[in-house]
Amino acid sequence: MGKRSRSGPQSPWFLDVISFGESAVAHEEARLADAINEAFGTNLNREYVSRWERSKVAPGSFYLRCLSAVLDVPLAVLEGEVKRRTFLSDVAATAIAPVVASDLLSAGFAARLHGGPSVDDWEGKLANYGTEYMSLGAADIQRRISGELVVVQQQLDTPQLWSVAARLMTLYAKTFPGSDGVKAVSWYRMAAEAADQSGDDDARVWVRGRAAIALGYEGAALGVADLLADQAMAISEKPSLGLLNAIMGKAHAAALRGDTKTARKLMDDGRRVFDNAGSYEQTSDYAVPW
Repeated sequence: MGKRSRSGPQSPWFLDVISFGESAVAHEEARLADAINEAFGTNLNREYVSRWERSKVAPGSFYLRCLSAVLDVPLAVLEGEVKRRTFLSDVAATAIAPVVASDLLSAGFAARLHGGPSVDDWEGKLANYGTEYMSLGAADIQRRISGELVVVQQQLDTPQLWSVAARLMTLYAKTFPGSDGVKAVSWYRMAAEAADQSGDDDARVWVRGRAAIALGYEGAALGVADLLADQAMAISEKPSLGLLNAIMGKAHAAALRGDTKTARKLMDDGRRVFDNAGSYEQTSDYAVPW
C-alpha cells in the first residue's frame, strides 16, 4: 500500500500504518475492510475505513485488535504504548535495573552540567558497539547502551547528536528478542523520530532500514517492517547500507508472507544496491555481507 506522509506529532501510529496513497485509495480501503470482515465476521465498509484514514474517527479497542491482526502490527504499537516524552522513564523501566540508579543519574547530570563525549567520541563508541555485538550477549549490550542513552539524552542540542541518539536507540531496540516485538518496535519508532530530528538523510535511512531488516528477518511485526522500509526507500535512493537493509527487510517480509515474486524482485534490487554499497570484510553487526 502506498503511504501518505503524516508528520504531525499528535498523529496516532495506526494512521501511519493504514494511510494509503492518493491513487487507488478506494480500492485499498475496500481491501482492508474486506480483510477485516473475512477474518472477524464484521460488516465494515470502505467508507468507515476512509474515516479512519482521514482522521475523522479513531478505531475503538475492537477494531484496533482487528487491525493488529490483519496488518500484522502489535496491538500495543497501534495504541501508542511508548511516547517520545517518556524517553528517560522508558529506559529506566525496561532494561537498566541491573545498573546502579545513582550512577546513571550522576552520569546524566554530569553530561548536562559539564558536557559529555564529543561527536567524534560518540561515533567511535557506535563503531565499537557494532563490533562488540558480534561477541557479547544482547543483555550486556543492552545494559551498557542504557547508560549511554541516559548521557546522550542530556546532549541533544545539535543535529549530529540526534543522529548519534537515533543509532544508539536502534542498536538498543535490536537487543530485544523477536518474542518481545512491542518493545523493539516502540524503540525503532522512537529512533526514527530522533533521526528525523537530526535532518541527516543517511541516518534517517539507516535507522529505518536496520529496523526493517531486523523485524523482517525475525518475522516480527511485518507490517511495521514494510512501513519502515518504505519510508527509508522514499527518503533516498542513494545506494547505502541503510537502503540495502530496507530492501532486504522488505524482501524477508514478502517471503514470509509467501509472496515469492515480490521477494525475488526485491532481492534483485538489493543485489544492485549491494554491488555499490555492500560491506564485504567488515566484522560488525552493521555489516551486510551477501
